[in-house]
Amino acid sequence: MAQEQTAKTGNPFSQFFKDCVHRFVIPEAKQIYQGPLTVVKQLKNPADVFSRGISDVTYIITVLALVLFGLLIHYSASYSNMEQLVYAIAGLVVMAIASHVKIETYKNVSAAFMMLATAFMFIVLLTSEDYNGTHRWLWHFQPSELGKVALILYLAYLIDKYKEKHLKLSTFVIFLIITAFYGVLVLAESHLSGAILFLCIGYSMMWFGDMSKKGFAVITAIVVIGILAVIWKPDSLSLVPGIHEYQIDRIRIWKKILLDENSITAKEKINNARQVLQSLYGIGSGGFFGVGFGNSGQKVSNLSEKSNDFIFAVIGEELGFFGSIGVIALFGFLVFQGIRIAIHSKTYYGSLVALGISVQIALQVLINIAVATSLLPNTGISLPFFSSGGSSMLISLASVGIVLSVAKDTDRSKGVKQNAKR
Repeated sequence: MAQEQTAKTGNPFSQFFKDCVHRFVIPEAKQIYQGPLTVVKQLKNPADVFSRGISDVTYIITVLALVLFGLLIHYSASYSNMEQLVYAIAGLVVMAIASHVKIETYKNVSAAFMMLATAFMFIVLLTSEDYNGTHRWLWHFQPSELGKVALILYLAYLIDKYKEKHLKLSTFVIFLIITAFYGVLVLAESHLSGAILFLCIGYSMMWFGDMSKKGFAVITAIVVIGILAVIWKPDSLSLVPGIHEYQIDRIRIWKKILLDENSITAKEKINNARQVLQSLYGIGSGGFFGVGFGNSGQKVSNLSEKSNDFIFAVIGEELGFFGSIGVIALFGFLVFQGIRIAIHSKTYYGSLVALGISVQIALQVLINIAVATSLLPNTGISLPFFSSGGSSMLISLASVGIVLSVAKDTDRSKGVKQNAKR
């Protein structure tokens, strides 16, 4: 009797694999080319792909304020702003174009877009030159920046498509595998902070999608235990493939700064601990009102990453506590506006996309500022709209353009249009 039952049910792992192939892999493989083909057909009638008008003026003004403020701070930090200005102008054009693409179009091409980003991330691993032990750039472009947006769009598409099966543990496992895959892919670039950001994006997207609570409980417990183990004994991180010694050193330095700064050796002060210590000195010397725009002393010779990962230190020194709070408040208002747009979205997909992009921006801001103030170990996360880099500026502005696209498909925007007609 037991043998008959086993024959009927089969191997559970084999059944799970077959279920994944027939229910997920094959349909999504078709979607990779069917989605773009649908959009190409719709281009015969551009109104099916593009929309007109301005969606959310408050959100646009907030973005423009951040970009302008970011350019001013970048100029103060680097004394060279022409390249960043070009990226900002190009990014604003991309933002405008992205905002005029209907959110349904993004849904149709999300699978193909994810495959394109994946291809670039593989190419950068195989062909890019080594830069300080990392492989992140392809023709002066960082594919992982593209990958963040692609992951949000694709996971939103999957969550929307499989919403009837969210509570299934098998569905949670599939989404977890996708997220982990891209986390490992970014980690292979020697970009630990980027990998962590990818995992956080995937985790939050699955949370918004109301996935299996049991699965979340298990993953959360594993992550918390892992973090505590690394904090307690940083050397345990060496067991993770792709982790370098300098990344472990950063955690050791972080613990020393928090627990006993006097234990930092003279050698560490001029090497591994230098950036973080100089950042803290700069922020501390800014006081409440700062030393004045352009008057930072740390940026002259002590902060080598003054226009990149540690640009917040320049903000803290030149604009002081109140200026720093102003920047944080501006980012907070942008995230709040993004969540508001998500809440009013008429589609589940649009809501997930707006939430995902807003959370991604919030995570980057929090991690960057936490590193500059030594609340987290030194990583390599840029401050959106402020830090140097064309990839970051272009993709950040493209992302908020997508949020503006969602804003055009909300109950509030519908009401505005109706009032305007009257």
